[in-house]
Amino acid sequence: MAAATIIEEGEIDFADTSSGTHAFSSSFTTPPTVITSVKGDNAVNAIVTTVSVSSFTVVSSASFTGTIQFKAAGS
Repeated sequence: MAAATIIEEGEIDFADTSSGTHAFSSSFTTPPTVITSVKGDNAVNAIVTTVSVSSFTVVSSASFTGTIQFKAAGS
């Protein structure tokens, strides 16, 4: 039987910075796939650099103040 898919989504607020970390509230058994998008009209890119079963780190192409939305899916 296949393991159930876990989905966690949320936002990370950036305040004149270029990196942020989110600790998962879900219990993943393997590192999930994480996708991100920059909310609003900010002209930056968001890149996920590290993913583990407990957290992930995202960096932006430049320091900015705004929000990065994310969705993580795994088991």
